[in-house]
Amino acid sequence: MKELEDFEWFPSILRQYQTDFIGFVVSKFNVYQPLIDYLKASTTASSNMVDWCAGSGEPAISIFQKSAVFQNLELTDKFPSKYNGEAKNIIYNKDSVDVLETSIIENTTYTMFNAFHHFDTSDQTKIVKRLKDNNANAFIVEILAPHYLFYFKILFTTTIGTLLLTPFLKPFSFKRLFFTYIFPINIFTITYDGLVSVYKSKSVKQYQQQFDGILAPSAVFELKKGPFKLIVIQVNP
Repeated sequence: MKELEDFEWFPSILRQYQTDFIGFVVSKFNVYQPLIDYLKASTTASSNMVDWCAGSGEPAISIFQKSAVFQNLELTDKFPSKYNGEAKNIIYNKDSVDVLETSIIENTTYTMFNAFHHFDTSDQTKIVKRLKDNNANAFIVEILAPHYLFYFKILFTTTIGTLLLTPFLKPFSFKRLFFTYIFPINIFTITYDGLVSVYKSKSVKQYQQQFDGILAPSAVFELKKGPFKLIVIQVNP
């Protein structure tokens, strides 16, 4: 089962609306604050941070700016966003970057936020093994887990949340309003992809078992602060 946004035929405008919404929510509500605190406390300064499957650019931009442990950030995606923001030491690669095919540079820190579940188990293993073999640092972070509470949270966020928050998304777009309130295909696609994402998510224990022999069990762990809990897969710490 695949999310709609992973299909080539999926309209780019709807994919953009999804990534804009998700980026806005996780940044507005500081979902990744546990990771920011962890990076500040334990990460050795690195010159380059490359974010895979970056979508709108968030949350990578906020994490990069708030943690202040990296000098440069490159945002990449298989379906590049129309992100046109200007921020110091941040670039958005406008070329399509396939995580499974792109070269991996030693001593670069790679990140992936809430996108790992889009890959099947064999591709997930391939990604982690390539990172490990190329001696690249990486933080693969998931905010979902296979639990019924996450279905409820996602259903609420992608329906009621979309209705309440859409007018505040940037850049402002009358088309976005039309496809949310008049012809609400945007709500359907975001909700469908959100529920599929929960279905495809895994627990810490499942990831530890999956990467046994590649990573130490301690490389997969949870970070928690307040109501937010993250699953982190750290490669070559």
